Amino acid sequence: MNKVLMLVNWKVRYCKEEPSDLQPPDFVCEGEPYWFFRYFKGDWDVDVVDVRSLPAIERFEKENLRFYIIQTLRVIPRLGEYDLIVSHGMQSGVLLSLWRRLFKTKAKHVVFDIGSFASASEEGMALKLMQMASKSIDGLIYHTSSQITYYRKFFPWLVDKAQFIPFGTDLEFFEADDVSPFFDGRPYCTCIGSAKRDWDTVVEAYRSLKTDLRLKIIGYVDDKYLGIPGVDMIPAVPVQEMRSYIKGALFCVLPLEVYNYSYGQMTLMQQMAMGKCVVAAEAPSLVDYAVDGESAVFYRPLDVDDCSKKLRSVIENKDYRERIGSLAPVWLRDERNEEKMAHEIESCFCKWLRGTNV
Repeated sequence: MNKVLMLVNWKVRYCKEEPSDLQPPDFVCEGEPYWFFRYFKGDWDVDVVDVRSLPAIERFEKENLRFYIIQTLRVIPRLGEYDLIVSHGMQSGVLLSLWRRLFKTKAKHVVFDIGSFASASEEGMALKLMQMASKSIDGLIYHTSSQITYYRKFFPWLVDKAQFIPFGTDLEFFEADDVSPFFDGRPYCTCIGSAKRDWDTVVEAYRSLKTDLRLKIIGYVDDKYLGIPGVDMIPAVPVQEMRSYIKGALFCVLPLEVYNYSYGQMTLMQQMAMGKCVVAAEAPSLVDYAVDGESAVFYRPLDVDDCSKKLRSVIENKDYRERIGSLAPVWLRDERNEEKMAHEIESCFCKWLRGTNV
């Protein structure tokens, strides 16, 4: 049996029965394998520790430090119990990595590098800190293929230890059969998210269309866009309500900003899993997760004219829109499912535990 300690950079719900309102990464069910470990073929015993602390400390660590101290201090006395330590995000790995540079542990340390260490920084103290800490890492998993160019330039000692594994979505949770569509009598498309969204491009492109179709921005409210005809701004909603908005939409829009790290993929794939055509910015974090013109529609980032053109194409061509929406979940099921991701992760874990590179 492999004993694993998993440090996640969010809060999870610890419960006795599987909740219906949370996705697998967000809960730990007593007696059941956590998240993607449920697909592992080997014998793995996993303990999950989240970032919970006193509210004031949590806010300070998240908003000011940008990494978690209390989480690491909670587990340091227990490190000798494990064969493998997994940090999901360097926010939950940097302090532990620094500790392991001073005090060797029998457990190997693997990091899921979601944010390209310090948001793909190319200078400054944050980069220097991450470079120093990363030299104790035994394995690295990343979900955006272009991140390897960043590692080659700033973290060359990790290139042979790094493995690109596409993120896989939980198709069952986002199946649309049991969801009632939102309907207020007016057709609409959705645009879901808050941070790192290029609202200016999508709103300007939408305004140029002069369409009766409404644009519902869900999860973000800005006075800048209030009063624009056809634009509805809705604060963040519970996941079940979000699914209802997605189900009722003609299509979805995902206007990501361009960064060389992983984000926005879950939003894209959740909408694809629900059978929606998604018009998305061709950002580095998304190009591994759909095929343009087949399972999604990409537009050039920051290009209002191209965004407008792609929006018009799916508004005016129902067959095109519905074909992409019907192919999207099929493509996900074949190429980006959670079980496939889990098997690739397990293979890497086994290699790193043996002390070999991928």
